[in-house]
Amino acid sequence: MEREALGKAGFDRRGMLIGAAAALAAGSATAQVSIQRRGPSAAPDSGVYEPPETLKAVFDLYRRMTADVRVNGRGPYPFVVDTGANQSVIADSLAAALGLAPGRPELLHSATGAEMAPTTQARLDIGDRREDDVVLSVLPQAAIGGLGMLGVERLAGQRLTLDFARERLVIERSRNAWRDPGDVVLKTQRRDGQLTLVDAELAGVPITAFIDSGAESTIGNGALKAIAAAQRPRATWTQAPVLGVTGKIMQADMAGFPGLRIGGLRLPPWPLAFADLHTFTLWGLTEQPALMIGVDILSRFRAVSLDFERDEVRFHDAALAAATMRA
Repeated sequence: MEREALGKAGFDRRGMLIGAAAALAAGSATAQVSIQRRGPSAAPDSGVYEPPETLKAVFDLYRRMTADVRVNGRGPYPFVVDTGANQSVIADSLAAALGLAPGRPELLHSATGAEMAPTTQARLDIGDRREDDVVLSVLPQAAIGGLGMLGVERLAGQRLTLDFARERLVIERSRNAWRDPGDVVLKTQRRDGQLTLVDAELAGVPITAFIDSGAESTIGNGALKAIAAAQRPRATWTQAPVLGVTGKIMQADMAGFPGLRIGGLRLPPWPLAFADLHTFTLWGLTEQPALMIGVDILSRFRAVSLDFERDEVRFHDAALAAATMRA
């Protein structure tokens, strides 16, 4: 009942690129996603997976990918899982409804900037894991598009699987996770808790890439845009706003570009956005070409797993992704 009473708001999250995306592609799809446990012997479904055909379909799927989280034993409530965020967040409406005591303000970083935000503390139950005295930033529900957000600091020793074929999100202990021998596995480096893919390129340009499960759209920094624009001077550009969780908005430039290579994976062309996000500045990625990979690209695969114990990313059904991801 608590989830019904407080969980009716849609998830807009950190991106507002759907307007520009619609100029490049249109369509629709729906899905229901929740956190579920999966035993080590349970293999992924072998049925045919048809990835979303358009960006709008990706966004419709993305808005429902949440984890069920209990706060001080109450709930569960749907929380966004954002591997691009270094701080977990709770909506002011939920904090008030649960009577959480206010704490002192702390600096909160978002995709579009940084500012002081009030905090509170609570016990969180995430899957079979309990964490006491978790510090949570408190933001308006409208700004985060829902009741809460789990940042990368809550995923230590865990594996996060975005299971697009089954339309669900899974958080489980790395040691218990299913590992398909047919997966493409890429080792990563750590950057402030984030898993960074160092072997990647766009249109032949080496880039630093990281996966952001809280971003609908893939976004490159200004350095990458300058190189990409020089290579494709006739590209058609459009603009769209990017909304950070603190409410700050900045503009992104968007266009279709040649395929992305991640390790041994080569993906066909797909619309990409470019903006000098605060995230790039925070991680020292303003001068070198860098790309934040969002759910628009991840959903081309049957499933993508981020393992924060083994420092690896696993792509399931990569051959399907390459065959179905077309301009």
